[in-house]
Amino acid sequence: MLLSRFRVASAIAVAFVATACGEGSTTSTSDVESQSASPVATSSPPMTCGDPHAHVYSPDRLSLLVACVAVTGTIQSETPEADGDFHVRLRLDPDQTCAGQPCLNAGNISEQAGDLLLEPVCENPISQTDAVAACQGYHNQLVLPAVNSHVRVVGPFVLDLDHGWNEIHPLESATVIPASTPSEAPSPTASTAAAALFVKITSSSYGFVAATTVPSASCTAQAVLPSGRTSTAAGLQPTVMAGNDGNVSWTYNTSSTTKPGTGTHTVTCTLAGKTVSSSAPFTVA
Repeated sequence: MLLSRFRVASAIAVAFVATACGEGSTTSTSDVESQSASPVATSSPPMTCGDPHAHVYSPDRLSLLVACVAVTGTIQSETPEADGDFHVRLRLDPDQTCAGQPCLNAGNISEQAGDLLLEPVCENPISQTDAVAACQGYHNQLVLPAVNSHVRVVGPFVLDLDHGWNEIHPLESATVIPASTPSEAPSPTASTAAAALFVKITSSSYGFVAATTVPSASCTAQAVLPSGRTSTAAGLQPTVMAGNDGNVSWTYNTSSTTKPGTGTHTVTCTLAGKTVSSSAPFTVA
């Protein structure tokens, strides 16, 4: 009887231990799925650039800043040029540099509406004589995405010495990518524009002064008459904010009794705490 009870107790103990061990060592299906679903790191597409002088006419007009860069942004315009290239304006996504350098300079701000210029070469019929040889026997197979496309572009980063703005030239690739937000592409940040702030008087005559600066700069004008007196004529007092083209101007009242001679216009512009001025003479007959 005692032996029988001992055998029953032993069997129960063995069953309990087996069950406990099974529960402790089992890995659930959900645990496996969770582990296999861990994110895998991805990298950007490879960035490769060829000869920065390939099929570029008069390559000495371009100063190479960085052999190969990649940036993202939204295409604003595409204009065919007489040299066979396209001029493509790219509104850059915020907080980007071109290999550690500012992508935009004063020329981009004032002449390209704050955009980076892209130039895919040998895309169009050529009517510019000195550009014919560069594209002889070659037609670029790059297909430009449509205006308003959000893209990643790759190519040599250069300074156009003839025009004074920065470019990607020649454009090696342009790939459509999802936009970060559905909203309109942002304008250049105030800090970027302020770093390139300038003012240049483009017209100066008695009763009128005009200048160009960076978009969104706030500007004032002053006229010092030949007598040395500062004019208080109506029309000079307003502070004018530059539009997207960077242009500002003032038309003010003149007087027939003003002393003849040479006066001076001064235009002062401010943006993000930075201020610059420019002066030009005018004549009172």
